[in-house]
Amino acid sequence: MFKWLNKQGVESDRGFIVQAISRFVIEYRQQSKKISVHVEMNNVTDGEVSIIVHKSSFMCWDDGSHIAENEQVQIIKNFKDAMNFQDIDVIIEN
Repeated sequence: MFKWLNKQGVESDRGFIVQAISRFVIEYRQQSKKISVHVEMNNVTDGEVSIIVHKSSFMCWDDGSHIAENEQVQIIKNFKDAMNFQDIDVIIEN
């Protein structure tokens, strides 16, 4: 379940926060670690908003420490769930 922090961020009861920091950066925070995810806006069609994110954005925390592949899969799912809650679709590119 998610709760709104403000107009640009949500917090999950699973222990993570997803917050837009700027037009092209969305921050994923989990405990004391964070990932600054650089995003591209996709064309808005029929009022639906979507963003494009490169899968490599989830390989390391901002402090440079590597994220294990199974944890990357969970983080990507968490990120997509949080964005979908905000009515934003996420397209993951390799």
